[in-house]
Amino acid sequence: MKDITNNIHIGELIAISNVFELNTYRMLTLLEKGLMEVFENKEAFYKKYGKKETYPELDWCELNNGKIFTKLK
Repeated sequence: MKDITNNIHIGELIAISNVFELNTYRMLTLLEKGLMEVFENKEAFYKKYGKKETYPELDWCELNNGKIFTKLK
């Protein structure tokens, strides 16, 4: 189980849970199990997934602060 408390603000969690249509408890569970990821910026995201037009294997969302949340489809 990962400690995600230093990476995510509660407001971010609520906003992303609405986008992914998951309740906040389910999102926390997915994040702790590594089934969802948080990237601090686009460069970190591109480093892992590459710079592409689309990412068919991912649902993802970028917040206005630059953080990117991803979830496998």
